[in-house]
Amino acid sequence: MRIQLTLGTTLTTIERKSVLFSVRTGESYGLNETAAEMLKLGLEGGIDHAVTCVARDYDAPEALIRNDLDELTRDLIRVKMVQIVEA
Repeated sequence: MRIQLTLGTTLTTIERKSVLFSVRTGESYGLNETAAEMLKLGLEGGIDHAVTCVARDYDAPEALIRNDLDELTRDLIRVKMVQIVEA
């Protein structure tokens, strides 16, 4: 499964800060560095890929990273900025 930005949502980096912005709702959502990395990896290679890469890079248990990514994804789905699609 892969994360996909919803129609009208962009991910932008401004002054080293990552921000999701929805032109449909006018809402923005700031991401810390780790959340931005997880999201980008999830967009590019899928959820499993993101979990594996972030766990390796941060020397953290995959279960912990998966929980964090699941929470981030739920938050972003709630504000209609991402959706989950089949890879």
